[in-house]
Amino acid sequence: MVITATSLIQALVLSLAGSFIFTIIGIIPGTDETATMAPLTLILVLLGVEPLALLAWFIAIAQAIQIAHTIPTAMSALPGSTTAVPMVHYTQLAKQLGIPHISVRKLAAGSVIGGLVAIPTALVMALVLAPFTSYIQPHVGLVFTLGAILIAYMSKAKWGAVIALIPISFLIQGLQRISVEAVGHTLFISIFMGITIGPMITELFSMLIPKLRGSQSRNEKKSVWLAPEPKEKLPYFPNPFKLLTKQQRKQTVGFSLITAAGFIFSPVGLVVLMGEIVAGRKKELYDKITSTLAVQDSVSNATYMGGLLIPMIAFGLPLSGVAIGPAAPLFNAPPRFYLEPEIHNLSSYLQPWHYLVFGIIAIFIGSMFAYPIAIRKARQWTELMFRYISHEALIGTFLGLIFMLAFYEAGLLGVMITLILGLFGGILNNLFDIHTGVQFMAYYASGWIVTSLLNLAGLF
Repeated sequence: MVITATSLIQALVLSLAGSFIFTIIGIIPGTDETATMAPLTLILVLLGVEPLALLAWFIAIAQAIQIAHTIPTAMSALPGSTTAVPMVHYTQLAKQLGIPHISVRKLAAGSVIGGLVAIPTALVMALVLAPFTSYIQPHVGLVFTLGAILIAYMSKAKWGAVIALIPISFLIQGLQRISVEAVGHTLFISIFMGITIGPMITELFSMLIPKLRGSQSRNEKKSVWLAPEPKEKLPYFPNPFKLLTKQQRKQTVGFSLITAAGFIFSPVGLVVLMGEIVAGRKKELYDKITSTLAVQDSVSNATYMGGLLIPMIAFGLPLSGVAIGPAAPLFNAPPRFYLEPEIHNLSSYLQPWHYLVFGIIAIFIGSMFAYPIAIRKARQWTELMFRYISHEALIGTFLGLIFMLAFYEAGLLGVMITLILGLFGGILNNLFDIHTGVQFMAYYASGWIVTSLLNLAGLF
């Protein structure tokens, strides 16, 4: 791919805009990465944005939200995103000790370091795995099925999630058959977005059921206690390594190296696992809290970057939780990007050095707003988000955006399919802990699963 002035300008403008937008989104507690990152990325893909700009955009927004989610998590002990949930326990302990300002700095510094370490690590890992692409591509359906089984079993639902792959696959393939009959082609946007908003759709649907609505009603406003702002002055963009102790620097770099290569595992699962490994080695409470938080957010960001880059560079296939969720439009977004009959997506345009050079640049741009705010203005911005930005309004905005995309793809049929899958998938997620990552893998594996089971049924 030849780098043009247009692609460079687009990359700079979009990464800057994305960094600002997702800094704001990350500060809002309870934000879901897939529900916010995927729709906007999909719009940019369908608008024909340059591949280099798409790469810079996604890495910048991932970096921004991974830093910004530390602010509400540390200051109010409310998770700023899904991957911040495992950090709440130690941020609560930090608040009890009166050191929330220290915890947010450790988190933010760990996130910056994790992103910087992950880019070159993921590139090396991808180049090591790339020679195996020719063995994987002819068996894509089987690979997706094995990946779906692995991710399902690693979820809280265990064998329940594995068995649920079958009805999910049949539902998706049935809806695809209906769409072929009705509009002449299969769907991607409507099905993908239906899975994305499943938990939100189910929560909204529960409001129509008197028993569930009554159990969720509140008579008083919820009180949130924010920690005070620290008085000490720091530079606008302090060196993240200087905010950590020597031992913490070694741990954040080391665990980032390990987890950036573990692209197939759940980011949340790795955050929990690596955080507990660090906590188990520390005896003094202050050291345990600050070291664990630094490692947790470095692991969270490193896993995110590895989950995008390794599948993209090595295979061109969405073979990670990040790739099948927030980054899915970069892999599969018909009619521009597709996986069948051949792989044609972002990996078809970019060379390895593009990912390294522009990935590092995007890491710095993604940190441009979120990192200084987290270090210097965490309480002030958290208070602004709580006072003036409604979480319900944010959800409504993204729901409207998703339904617009579904209507664009298949009219009212697309909207109905989004609602059907959203309700079904949301029930699986909210009631049975069969999370959206399992459902996304079921989507990619559904063709192979249904065909194989029908062929097996024909033998009897």
